[in-house]
This record gives sequence, C-alpha cells and structure tokens, in this order.
Amino acid sequence: MSFPTTPVFVYNGSKPGFTSELTQHPAAAWLKQYTETALDGRAWEKGTPYSEWHTDDYSITKADGTVISGGKEAWEQGAPSLFKPFQAHKHEPNLAVIMETPNGWMMLGQADVYGQLHAPGSEPKVKDSEGKEWDTMTPGAFRFMFVKDGSAPHDGIKMQQTSVFLDSGPTMAKMMKVGMLKPEDLAKA
Repeated sequence: MSFPTTPVFVYNGSKPGFTSELTQHPAAAWLKQYTETALDGRAWEKGTPYSEWHTDDYSITKADGTVISGGKEAWEQGAPSLFKPFQAHKHEPNLAVIMETPNGWMMLGQADVYGQLHAPGSEPKVKDSEGKEWDTMTPGAFRFMFVKDGSAPHDGIKMQQTSVFLDSGPTMAKMMKVGMLKPEDLAKA
C-alpha cells in the first residue's frame, strides 16, 4: 500500500533547550526568539502589540479546550491566562517535528515548562538543564502554525495558531500548598 509522505525536520532532544541543532530550522530559530522575548519575557505586560509576533487571525487553544481567536484578543488574553500563576517561567524544548505547509510551517513539539510561583513555599525545587531552581516543572506538548510574512519584523515569520497540551494538576497542587489556590476555587473554573 502506498500513501503520500511529506519531508519533516526532526529534533529529538539530544540536549534540552533551544540548541543550535534545533534552531538550524528557521521556524525553530523564530520560536526561540518568540519564547525568550515574548513569552518568557512577558512582552504583553510591556505593551508589545500582538502584530509584532502574530497574524490578525491568530488563535490559541488552551489545554482546557478554550479557544481564543483574533490576534489582539488571543495575545491579550491567551498568554497572560496561561502564565498568570508565575512570576517567571522558562521553556526547554526537547522534541520538535517541523513540516512545511503551503504558507509556512507546522510544528509539533514537547517542552518542559518551568515556573516560579508568585507565592513560593518551602516545597522541594526542580532544576532546569542549567541548574536553576524553579517551583514547578510541567511537561507540555504544543502545536504551532507559522506563516511566512515579508512584513513581519522577526525574520519574516508570524505565528498563526497555537495549541497547548499539558496537565496543570501538579502546578495547581503546589499552588494549593502555598495558599495561592483553595479547593473551592476549582469549582469556579
């Protein structure tokens, strides 16, 4: 039986993080800049417009299934809601599969997402690959759609869609232990 195939770029995490092996692909190099500057740098708090990184029709699907559509709305509501519990956070990718599409690329990836809670407790810390200690680490999977856009300020690329797949349970449990969340708050969600 034959079927059509599509070439893909595969990074299987010989070392965690945005390594030179991973960032040799233009979509991964762009994602490194986006992750470090826009997400981990919390650019939405600094007034960075959505259009610097996202298309007008950008959408984000959160792990709970909520979809926020529209570049401005998804930028102003999506990332802040994902990272609200943290005063700082960091992504360390360790898997990426990137496929060319008619307008850019689609990436499926996995990363460890580290977080420093707003109310850290005396809980045991977890260390990232550089030895920095964090309150939480959650493995997450992601699907990104990138489009080529000659007017885009960052390497002619913008993000059109993000889907997030992760288990927030361990982070929520730590938030309850340090008093950031009460069991009755879960019923309100």
